[in-house]
Amino acid sequence: MKQFVPAILVMMLIATTAHAESLSELKGRLDGICQVFHGTMGYSLHFRGKPDQSIEYNGDEAFPTASTIKTAIMCEAMHQIEQGKVKWTQKIPVQGLDDRQEGGGYAHYFIPGTSIPLGEWVNLMIMYSDNTATMNLREFLGQKNVNDWLDAHGIRTTRLLNGKKCDELGLRELQQQWGLGMTTPNDMVKLFELILDNKAGSRASCERMQRILGRQYWDDLTLSQIPPSVRAGSKTGAVDQSRSEVVFVDSPAGQYILAVYTKEQSDQRWVFDNEGDTAIRKVAALIWKHYNPKSAWQPPQGWDGLMPS
Repeated sequence: MKQFVPAILVMMLIATTAHAESLSELKGRLDGICQVFHGTMGYSLHFRGKPDQSIEYNGDEAFPTASTIKTAIMCEAMHQIEQGKVKWTQKIPVQGLDDRQEGGGYAHYFIPGTSIPLGEWVNLMIMYSDNTATMNLREFLGQKNVNDWLDAHGIRTTRLLNGKKCDELGLRELQQQWGLGMTTPNDMVKLFELILDNKAGSRASCERMQRILGRQYWDDLTLSQIPPSVRAGSKTGAVDQSRSEVVFVDSPAGQYILAVYTKEQSDQRWVFDNEGDTAIRKVAALIWKHYNPKSAWQPPQGWDGLMPS
């Protein structure tokens, strides 16, 4: 005996299907944000659910890493721990006053001679994007070792460039062009995939890195556009002419990794509505809604007044 579906339900189903956004439609919207950007913008998105999906715009274009390179430094720290060269609890002294950098953290204000464990330096570098912590770890672990780790894991464009041995390593010209580091959106998606797949080190190391990436003070970009109940981890970056973020999101529909980068920005203001920051939030919101169309969550009223500055 045939069962008949009421006409109103058929019309609702047709309407829902008609308005479901395809991946190509999502790509068109994301590409449109990049194309009207006053500067150069690129992204790489890998949805790791079913079906597995990847899209990109300027995915192999080189961009300044700004602070997103700090994730690679963390990976090398874990690598050296696993090799038995250093310990998570090993005390490392703060650099002298000439080797500190104000902004993006707290270690700049540490009393000379202060020593804290390696693990605390890593947390400061990733969670608060502390620049003095980054300088300490870069010199302690070795700039070349970080780049060698990237090479060994098939990430060949991304480089840590800002270090005391730039001239010795033949990186001075690149450092002058890119600053702290250089990368591509596709490279950074691959780096996060290695961490999520326990291929950036042991399972213990990778799970620890995921936890650290999930505790962000600078949560005003992608993390502000998804519900706080959703597991996610990110690393942002910012310099005058560039904004960037790499993030993984365990959405109800499936896990995705997103890397968004800008360069040569016309808008160099250090304000909440900087064009690069705004563009990244737009990209993040569109992707969340694409994969989770039934989610009614929206950033609550007043959320923008509670963001870090």
